[in-house]
Amino acid sequence: MEIHTIRTKLIISFLVIALLPLSMMTLFSYQTYFRGLLHRVSEYSQEVVNRMARDLDEYFLDIEALLTKEQDFYIDQLIKLVQGNDFNNRKYVFRIWEDLNNLQRVKPGVEEISVIFSNGNRLSSYGLYTMDYSAFFQEYQAASGRGGVAIIGPRRNFLNRSVVTMVKPYASPTAGGQLYLSADINLERLASITDVKLGENGYIFVADERGRLIYHPEEEQLGTISCFFQSGATQGFVDGFSDLDEESYFLTTAQSPVTGWTVVSVVDADEFGAELQPIQRVTLWVVFLILAGVVFLSIYLSHALSRPIKDLQDLTRRAANNELSVHIEPQGNDEIALLGHSFNKMISRIQELMAENVKEQEMLRKLEMESLDNQIKPHFIYNTLDLIIGQLESNQTEEASYIIEALGSFFRLSLSKGKETVPIASEVEHVRNYLFIQQLRHGREYQYEIKIEEEGILSKYIPRLLLQPLVENAIYHGILRAGREGKITVFGYQKTGDIYFEIQDDGMGIEPAKLQDINEVLRGQRRLQNDREYFGLRNVNTRAQLRFGPEYGVVLKSELNRGTTAILRIPALEGDSNV
Repeated sequence: MEIHTIRTKLIISFLVIALLPLSMMTLFSYQTYFRGLLHRVSEYSQEVVNRMARDLDEYFLDIEALLTKEQDFYIDQLIKLVQGNDFNNRKYVFRIWEDLNNLQRVKPGVEEISVIFSNGNRLSSYGLYTMDYSAFFQEYQAASGRGGVAIIGPRRNFLNRSVVTMVKPYASPTAGGQLYLSADINLERLASITDVKLGENGYIFVADERGRLIYHPEEEQLGTISCFFQSGATQGFVDGFSDLDEESYFLTTAQSPVTGWTVVSVVDADEFGAELQPIQRVTLWVVFLILAGVVFLSIYLSHALSRPIKDLQDLTRRAANNELSVHIEPQGNDEIALLGHSFNKMISRIQELMAENVKEQEMLRKLEMESLDNQIKPHFIYNTLDLIIGQLESNQTEEASYIIEALGSFFRLSLSKGKETVPIASEVEHVRNYLFIQQLRHGREYQYEIKIEEEGILSKYIPRLLLQPLVENAIYHGILRAGREGKITVFGYQKTGDIYFEIQDDGMGIEPAKLQDINEVLRGQRRLQNDREYFGLRNVNTRAQLRFGPEYGVVLKSELNRGTTAILRIPALEGDSNV
């Protein structure tokens, strides 16, 4: 769709200029706020998991310290008894059990502290019982780390509580590497360490190096592989956003060097994005208000800028349609106001030039009409004098005197005191004198008759000397060329507000092709081959059209050997306009 109006272009330009930086600023502000919020959340989450990893290290170091016994007399004595297959010495068993109970109460969260013998006997703070030593030993070897310390689990203890077990070898030479001290830690203690609220759906879990969950808020998840564990080229847990079931989570991790576990905080991305919703709403409202202001301002400014141009355009269109009375009222001193002043000056100058042109055209028309008028007079004088000379040469002085008298009357009427238009009655009398002169000259070879349909026509006005050339044409090209007597009739009548004169002769007529050529010349449809071509007819036709317009003038009708009719049409003039 094309854009035509300046107002539309201005509105679009204002909107683009305003909205482009506004959109960029809004996007930049939102991204800056998002990155800042993400950075703060990341820092907070990292601080939380780091603190939790330190708390886990401190707690398990304390548990390891409880399990550290360089040499214990009662345990050594009990080892010797066990080696001698004597495990029923109550003195030593009771004393060890009492020490284990005391140690259990030292650290919160410790469910059970045990001494595990290679024969499967386990002496704990809960008493003496038998266990699957081979299974225990396999787990221990798989989890054994620095200094032989291993953390096994999570598992269910004999009280059906979820625990993890820290195991450490008894370092006494008496044990021979076959005795282990263990402590079962209740997972609720890990829950208390990682008890931090991370939004409505956020949580913290602990997993080993294989991604197996050591602690999770959902107990049924314990022992399974975390869904956030990376099993591809990058092993372990990765900080940042992670997708799961078409949902996104933000992960922050920290390593516990003592346990080898990874503490992972999980923040729901939707909750993270929810914190941005207030700022999004505020931003959208601000953008909407700014946009509304920009639209209103752009419409106002475009209207203020385009209105004077539109007014100037309307006035220019009116001026182009010849309505030169238009005038603009410039406001201000800007370029558009200066253009308005220039427009007014141009219109004034055009009016002046048109007035001058009208005067010049009027003067030119008068000169042309006078020139045509003057062309008739010598043409008629030549023919009339030729007639008088012929009469005198044949000693017809009486006839010559009649002709001279008629000629004087003819010139008196033709001069008409210098007026351009004369009454039709005067023009008819003028034609009557002319016909009389020509009839005397040609020996009464033709008759003539003048018929005026209405007496009121005689009081109308007509440009002088319009009928005489048509009558002359009828005489010379109609009657005389036929070589026989003939008749010329002049009809005058009024029709639809115009005056019509028909000059008829019953002479030889005009051939159809030549008749068509004459009418085409009179209508301006064919250029002249020479200035003398159809001189009399062109003279009358040109004068009528110069005076009244192209719809007026002369038309010929003719039939070969039957005669010709010249029809002159002019408007009915009520008075002498002296034009």
